[in-house]
Amino acid sequence: MLLLTHFNRRTIKGDIFGALTSTIVALPFALAFGVTSGAGASAGIYCAIITGLFASVFGGTNQQISGPNTGLTIAMVAILTSFIAQSPEHGVAMAFTVVSLAGVFQVLFGFFKLGKYFTLISYPVISGFTSGVGILIILSQIAPLFGKPLAELPLSMHLFTSTNTLLGLACLVVLFLWPQKYSRVVPASIIVVLGATLFYLFSGSDMPVVGAISSELPAFNFPTWQSGLAGEMIKSALLIATLSTLDSLMTSLTVDSISNDLHDSDQELVGQGIGNIMAGLFGALPGGGATMRTVTNLRAGGTTPLSGILHALFILAIVLWAGEYTAYIPVAVLAAILTHVGISIIDWNFLKRVHQIPLFSAALMISTMVMAVIFDLITAVLISAFVANIVTIRRLSEIQLDNIKLVTTKDAQHLSAAETALLATMDDCVLLLNISGPIGFGVARGLKQSVSKSDQSKTLLIDFTDAQFVGVTSTIAIEEIIVSYQAEGKQILLTNICQRVHDDFNKLNLFDKIPKEHIFITRIAAFNYLKYQQER
Repeated sequence: MLLLTHFNRRTIKGDIFGALTSTIVALPFALAFGVTSGAGASAGIYCAIITGLFASVFGGTNQQISGPNTGLTIAMVAILTSFIAQSPEHGVAMAFTVVSLAGVFQVLFGFFKLGKYFTLISYPVISGFTSGVGILIILSQIAPLFGKPLAELPLSMHLFTSTNTLLGLACLVVLFLWPQKYSRVVPASIIVVLGATLFYLFSGSDMPVVGAISSELPAFNFPTWQSGLAGEMIKSALLIATLSTLDSLMTSLTVDSISNDLHDSDQELVGQGIGNIMAGLFGALPGGGATMRTVTNLRAGGTTPLSGILHALFILAIVLWAGEYTAYIPVAVLAAILTHVGISIIDWNFLKRVHQIPLFSAALMISTMVMAVIFDLITAVLISAFVANIVTIRRLSEIQLDNIKLVTTKDAQHLSAAETALLATMDDCVLLLNISGPIGFGVARGLKQSVSKSDQSKTLLIDFTDAQFVGVTSTIAIEEIIVSYQAEGKQILLTNICQRVHDDFNKLNLFDKIPKEHIFITRIAAFNYLKYQQER
């Protein structure tokens, strides 16, 4: 969150230059995303202004620049299309209500400190997701670039020679060939926008243009709610909130790696949430952390939230005094910019090495990408993250099962000499079950199986010396083992339970199932008790 300590004379110059540079980079993208969304160029511009301002003031990443981005724009296209089709009169208003509702969800994510969990997504899922978004943005630009949807292109080859298409393809070539060293001075996106606009003005060609942006500030839109579409509105809001959260926190991690700083994930979500609440109320697209614009700000000297605030104010100033000139910007150049973005964000590095990557990881990435294109983004992420987590849990459970050992005198290397000697005298009637490491719910079945396969005529001593965590499911499994042993009239003892595990056992009333005299602080005390019992 913005603090007075962020302002100082040493950083103001860098913040101003960072804001100016990121504004130059942001303007073409804000226009392009607005036009592509179907809500108009102003929706993209005011997203950059509103989310950029509020996320900087209330967010948790000092150098973050927020605004519209690829995934959110693609999602907004689908949301607008769906709600307009279902309610022509109120569809647009409901779509922007969804944006504000998404902001509320993000604020709640931050309030309940869920930020850290959004970054625990495996790389193949993120790679497939971003590649899927890249393909979707390319597909969405076919019509603006060629004048016809993809299905009709083979039947309309003359479109490839139209002025609109040739201009767009020429801009695309420039975007790919523009030297990186020059981009630090003048971004390629600015070059193609200026070039295409001049071409339109002096060539007299008839082609679609963006249209002027009103110099009037956007009007306040009251939230519109229809109970019959409540479920779809909530689902759509969760999609927007999730995409914005992922984009923002991934950008924050990028900032951390460059600046050697540490962001506050939960505060960042609060800031982004407030930004999206306000964006929805004023008819702007949803926004999130924009990696390219944020890195540009950082490289140009931006170090405090002031750079993000100035970035928003600079864009506002340009719109208020020069918004009428967007009437001369050809739509084809914005289609070229977004096509370049779509091609660039596909994870080509992963795809080139897919034959060298383990089969599961490769399949996870490709299936995520395909689901993102065929179904929708949230379905792709949820299914892929679920599968990835299940496989990870299974692999961790296999490792944890190695930490559960039935110990006899022959393999009691971890015992002291006195303990080994005592165990040796009772080897025929005592079984030591050693549990070490964290034991999660995936181990419960293996734990029960390892005990059931043992000689249950012996007294069982469960040693928790090296167990720092035992999950609820595994605790219940231990409880079932205790009950099973006691039903057979056999003794079961527990030893070396750390305070954390003791508290967890106590919450589930595990100690009610076993006599207090069968719970020991140390192994040697348990062995001496068993030795005494044997000699009686």
